[in-house]
Amino acid sequence: MLRYLVPVLLLLLAFQVAAQTPEKITVSVRKTALNQVLLDLKENYGFQFAYDSDLLSKYTVTVNRTFSTKEETLKYLVKNLPLDVERSNDVFLIIPQQEEEPVNHVTTISGQVLEAFTEEPLPYSYILINRKSVQADQQGHFNFIASADTSFNLQISHLGFFIYDTLLTRSINRKFYLTPQLERIDEVEVISNPIEKSTLIGDRAGRMKINHQIAPILPGHGDNSVFTLLRLMPGILAAGEQSNDLMIWGAYEGHSKIQFDGFTLFGLKNFNDNISVVNPLMVKNIEVMKGGYDARYGGRVGGIVDIAGKDGTMLKPTLSVTLNSTTVNSMLQLPLSKKSSLMAAYRQTYYQLYDPTELSLFRKRDNGNPGAGNGNTVSGVQTFNYAVKPDYFFRDANLKYTFRGDDGSRFAVSLYGGGDEFKYNAEREVSKFLIIRTEKEENRQYGGSIQLSQPWDNGDVTNFMVAYSAFEQITFELDSAGRSQGGIGGASRRINSDNSVDEIRLKAEHSLNFEKGHKLLLAVGVTDNRVQLSREIQDERSLNLDNKMPRLFAYVQDEIPLFDLLELKTGIRATYASRLDKIYFEPRVSASVDIAEGVKFNAAWGLYNQFTSKTTLLDSSGNFATFWMNADGEHIEVLNSEHIVAGVSYNKDGFTASAESFYKTTDGLNRYFSSNRKFDEGFYQGNAKSYGIDIFVKKEYKRHMAWISYTLSETKEHFPFYLNEYYQPAPQQQKHELKVAGIVNYKRFYFSANYVYGSGFERFDIETQEGVKLNQPYNRADASLVYKFKPGKVRAEAGISVLNVFNTDNIKYSNLRISTIDEISLVGIYADAVPFTPALFVKIEL
Repeated sequence: MLRYLVPVLLLLLAFQVAAQTPEKITVSVRKTALNQVLLDLKENYGFQFAYDSDLLSKYTVTVNRTFSTKEETLKYLVKNLPLDVERSNDVFLIIPQQEEEPVNHVTTISGQVLEAFTEEPLPYSYILINRKSVQADQQGHFNFIASADTSFNLQISHLGFFIYDTLLTRSINRKFYLTPQLERIDEVEVISNPIEKSTLIGDRAGRMKINHQIAPILPGHGDNSVFTLLRLMPGILAAGEQSNDLMIWGAYEGHSKIQFDGFTLFGLKNFNDNISVVNPLMVKNIEVMKGGYDARYGGRVGGIVDIAGKDGTMLKPTLSVTLNSTTVNSMLQLPLSKKSSLMAAYRQTYYQLYDPTELSLFRKRDNGNPGAGNGNTVSGVQTFNYAVKPDYFFRDANLKYTFRGDDGSRFAVSLYGGGDEFKYNAEREVSKFLIIRTEKEENRQYGGSIQLSQPWDNGDVTNFMVAYSAFEQITFELDSAGRSQGGIGGASRRINSDNSVDEIRLKAEHSLNFEKGHKLLLAVGVTDNRVQLSREIQDERSLNLDNKMPRLFAYVQDEIPLFDLLELKTGIRATYASRLDKIYFEPRVSASVDIAEGVKFNAAWGLYNQFTSKTTLLDSSGNFATFWMNADGEHIEVLNSEHIVAGVSYNKDGFTASAESFYKTTDGLNRYFSSNRKFDEGFYQGNAKSYGIDIFVKKEYKRHMAWISYTLSETKEHFPFYLNEYYQPAPQQQKHELKVAGIVNYKRFYFSANYVYGSGFERFDIETQEGVKLNQPYNRADASLVYKFKPGKVRAEAGISVLNVFNTDNIKYSNLRISTIDEISLVGIYADAVPFTPALFVKIEL
């Protein structure tokens, strides 16, 4: 027993001696960057550091020896370098040697945020410096002035990128590079950093920032991936598949603005919502202001969608080609020098690729012959379905030149042109009536901008912009309903319209930066809109307009961080409309308060005006049509709106929960009645109010994510021709809308699915003789599977999407037409929304 005990005691003694003996630290490197040496020490010996990685990468060391302590090791590594080592508990701070400086020294931390692989500026990135937040501008520039603290912890985040985290100890002005997470994950060196993934909601009142990099993974045709992602966000209408406009928080058509690289996109109406006016290959950043936005944005009473386009890589030529069942899409990025690049993109549909679209006819039941017809009966309304094959053609092109100077300046020219055509001819015999419906629509959209950004040595930035855009829509409609035998009775209607609108805008903006994130924006500019409208019914002209709306505008905005908890933003925008000889003031204020860790309260209030908007036309059959018009102070009023927004959000460890309420009033709505037996022909002015709440819950786990959004809202309107004084539901009201989406990633496979439910539009309520209404809710589920692979140096993706998996019958918001056959019967024609549709795509990037 004793002979076994002695070796055991000796072994325990050896362990004790070893435990008390300091661990030797061996460093053997030759001409290696200091930051890499520190990373090796962290992995091999458990060092904990805080340092500026970019600063330390400039110094190389050669060492081949063993040290007894961590302090001895670090002091030896920096002994011949202008660096000092300080210790805070178990963390070693590697900082530059402090020089004697004036007592009132001020530290300035400024720079530009760029994508690591393409050097694309990352607009509106979030910068956190010692718990004080700063936001970069559209070109990624930021500036922070602080008192002489010992050190500054700098964190930079942007959706879809790894968070940049470093330590600074002195004034600095340089470029900061962020690494994208989704597109090139194999090339990421540091994989332990947290990632900003899908959306940023709840950081500011009424504002969302969307990571467009996840858009191609979601179900869709690919060419509409940007709007596919937008429609899954809270507060943006998805039911009804509105294809030529975005309806945000109950706003009417034309009340919300979509701008790309600074110029306005008035919209291209496309068939079945498959193609958006924005080419997804060109998109770099998407910001959505649902309401309560600041003084930088004007000219709308609804929401704002601000899309920034890519500048193009200046490293090497890149070609991207996407082919799907709808279009072919290509983009070329060509570096012209180390400071400039040229981008070109082109999309086009395949001719005659579309499947037939299902058209439905419905009419009041004939009590004398309840079995008439050969269709189905739904809620007392007899329906007839048949298919027509529409002709549709779409094409668009983007061209962009960018130059970036060594001082951070930027000059860019962005051009866009696109157009589409849609037409069909339908004939159907229904209960001895021959129904004929012919429709043709042509749209043309052009735009361009010139932008110049000049940062100054003190961190201030001056931006100049000139933007122009133009849109034209030509439509033809023919409705004919007559008795098929004998040609007795019936009715016909023929309508021709031509509506064009253009906009030219010039703006100069300068930002002044003060201490601790305090920022002041000053801007002046001019905007001019010209609108032309010609509308003929049965060869008789009912509307003929041609006018302009020039305006001067200016705004001041003060952004003040108070203490470490409150961020206050106040501003006022003033617009002088020369045609109306009146100045319109739009004060705005917003606040964000950090209540607790991860919990934030946001609120905003503001007044908004719109001088060029869409006017609704209602004909004798109850059909809606919309046209762009300028306010004239007589028939068409200037729209004015008040926004009140408040909400609370929680964001921590990949979990986000947000609840946001809104209340909006809009005065000056215009509606034109054409040859109506109940009302005199002409313009009528009304008002509307929208209110509701958005609920958003999102969870991110590793490389997976899922979210749920729900909107409960009402939009009501009142016009003087209403028989009663109370408000009635607006045509676009969708009281309940629920959206569920999820993305699962396994190695190179991405599976995603989403579901959208809407309670239905009151606009489609058709009263029958029995008093029954046809009110159809919206239901649609989509799914997709994407596989990413890399054959050689080529990056490629392939996938399949299935739209409307359960083939649910839905109604498109914009495709209801009604024709009167006789005094007691009614025939309507509408196009179904997206049916069960499989779609394949492949993307190749060289």
